[in-house]
Amino acid sequence: MEISEIKKILEVLLFVSEKPLNFKDFKDILKTDCPDASSIKDILSQLQDEYIKLNKPYNIKFVADGWTFVTKPEYSSWIKKLLKEKAVLKLSPSALETLAMIAYKQPITRAEIDEIRGVESSGVIDTLLERRLIKIVGRKETLGKPLLYGTTQDFLKHFGLAHLSELPLIENISKDDCQTNNASDSELLFDVVEPTAAEMADKNI
Repeated sequence: MEISEIKKILEVLLFVSEKPLNFKDFKDILKTDCPDASSIKDILSQLQDEYIKLNKPYNIKFVADGWTFVTKPEYSSWIKKLLKEKAVLKLSPSALETLAMIAYKQPITRAEIDEIRGVESSGVIDTLLERRLIKIVGRKETLGKPLLYGTTQDFLKHFGLAHLSELPLIENISKDDCQTNNASDSELLFDVVEPTAAEMADKNI
C-alpha cells in the first residue's frame, strides 16, 4: 500500500476514534499493510506539519499513550457554545489538590491523602472516581488492606499529557512562586498542564 494512502487511513481513523490510538491499534486494523512504529510516527508528523502550514484550527497530538485530534485552545469558547449541553469538567480547589497528591504519590491510600491534606477526603475521591480521573489500582499490604488510588488515561487525556513523566517536577516549583502567584502548590503543579485543547473525537472539553 502506498504511503499516501496509509496517511489518509491514519487520518480518518484518528478522526472517528473516541480514544487516542497507538501503534498496536493501527497494526490491528491495517494488519500486513501496517508500517513500523517509526514510519507511522513520521506519517503523523507529516500530517501535523500539513495542518500547521494550512493554519488549521486543529492538529494531531500524542496524548495518553496514543495519537488523537485536538483543537487549538483559542477556539474552545466556540466549541463550548456548540456543546453547551455537555458539562465542562471543572475541578474545585480541594479536588485539584487531591488529584495532585494522587498524581505525584501514586499509588496512595485515602488515609495517606487525609494525613497530608489534614482533612477527610472521601467525598473528593468519590468525585474524582466518578469523573474517571483516578481509579483503584490495588490494595496496600498493610493492616486492613486499604485501597490504593492512581490516575487514569482520562487524567492524561484531560490534561494533555502523553505520560506521567510530563508532569512538572515538584522541586522546580518554589515557595517564591507560590507567593508571587498567590496560588496553592496544587494549582502551580498543574499550571503547565491545564487543559488547552478540546478533543474532536469525543467532544470532551
